[in-house]
Amino acid sequence: MFIIKRIQNRIKKGWPTITIDLRKRSHRMKLGLGILGLLVVALLVLVGGVQSFMYSESSEFCGTICHSMDPQWVRYQASPHAKVECAQCHVGPGAASFIQSKIDGTRQLVGTITGDFSRPIKSPVHNLRPARETCEGCHSPTTFKDNIVKTISHYDNDKENTPIQTTLILKMGGKQTSTGAIGDGIHWHVSSEVYYIPLDEQRQVIAWVGIKQDDGSMKEYFARDLVGMGQTAFVEKAKADGTIRKLDCIDCHNRTAHYIPFPEQAVDKAITDDLISSDLPFIRTKAVDILKGKYATEEEAYAAIDGLSKYYDAQPMPSVSKEDKEKLVADAIAELKKQYSSTNFPYMNLTWDTNPNNERHTPSLGCFRCHDGKHVVIDAKGTDGETISAECNLCHTVPIVGRGTDLLVEAPVIVGEPPVSHAKFSWTVQHRNVTDAEKLECFNCHGQSFCNNGACHNLSHPVDMLFTHATEYQNKGEQVCYTCHQNIFCTRCHPAGILKNP
Repeated sequence: MFIIKRIQNRIKKGWPTITIDLRKRSHRMKLGLGILGLLVVALLVLVGGVQSFMYSESSEFCGTICHSMDPQWVRYQASPHAKVECAQCHVGPGAASFIQSKIDGTRQLVGTITGDFSRPIKSPVHNLRPARETCEGCHSPTTFKDNIVKTISHYDNDKENTPIQTTLILKMGGKQTSTGAIGDGIHWHVSSEVYYIPLDEQRQVIAWVGIKQDDGSMKEYFARDLVGMGQTAFVEKAKADGTIRKLDCIDCHNRTAHYIPFPEQAVDKAITDDLISSDLPFIRTKAVDILKGKYATEEEAYAAIDGLSKYYDAQPMPSVSKEDKEKLVADAIAELKKQYSSTNFPYMNLTWDTNPNNERHTPSLGCFRCHDGKHVVIDAKGTDGETISAECNLCHTVPIVGRGTDLLVEAPVIVGEPPVSHAKFSWTVQHRNVTDAEKLECFNCHGQSFCNNGACHNLSHPVDMLFTHATEYQNKGEQVCYTCHQNIFCTRCHPAGILKNP
């Protein structure tokens, strides 16, 4: 009450009068100091605002302020795009994008405070800016690309962790900007106009694919199962709802900035980099099995990894001293813990297999979402038999595999058009019947050591393989079978899928 009365008395008496007389030196100094003070405050506010804006747009802000983003932050730092700010892809230029991002950010902040957010963070981001506005600022898939020779180092699951080296040639394809010609290969998909309709949130089940033709018409491929059930009207509904998606870079390179390697890939790289010693018997298979395990907490995973110490206590290694053996095991355990922590995030229910990677077709479907031989063209009489091909050599050559001491195997040379006999991928099976004279022609392109390819040869298939392949799969496992067949081919006869090799 006392304070209120003082204010009322002040109002009755009137507010003090401020008089500025520039003829007086003291007034000029006070006015100058006042203006200077205002300018300093304004400058500090401006600088602070700009710095706050820049920090709020930084990758560090995106990745470290919200603990729910920690998995994305960890994988982003290990990605090829670690130098690209998150905002360049997730926000975009302009005031409208900035305002929208802050509105979304406010909603996400509320969710973080209340704990009301998805675990894991959903992928893909359905309102992500088109790749034409982001990726193509640095990359140009519409420019013709040369073929790329790719070599992959991996290891067998045997006692010696035998090294295996796979070499293949990626057919990049793309559009030649000077002529407008569109070449075959991987980048044909973005040089052409391709549209699709997914049935699930992660865009893994593709119901329909449309390819725009030169005359403006649309060539349509329907999932065979839907055609069998007479369900094709969904395309018109998708057109009306605007849910048909135009294929762009992100549909294949969907994990390019947040990719999590699968266990086999992570362990193979660690062995190649000498972070895990291949001298440890069965370390490849033991490490992969541990990383594939399901653990409720990081502590539980670490306990499983520590179990390697007990396992190797019982494994004789006569060529290695006890001290060296203990060091090799300790180094392997430390590396596996590091691998687990950077690829598995139990508190966010996020692991290497939560978000499929579409850039390849192992271990998720990737390319085979469409290239499965089960998307068919429909004509007036029904299906006309044409499908989206599942032939591997559309995008790359037959993998050339060397094993152990035979790692170096000559890769095929691609020059000009392939022979007519090679037009179909079935040639990989039929070529076993060539004559000795025809083999000499083969050597002209492939070299005489090409037949040492471990991916194709030395696999003694029984005569009754059609009926005994389940047992063969049980004995040899997916690593051998999938080298040629890939897991998608199992669904041709086993629509419900198959069980993994235990």
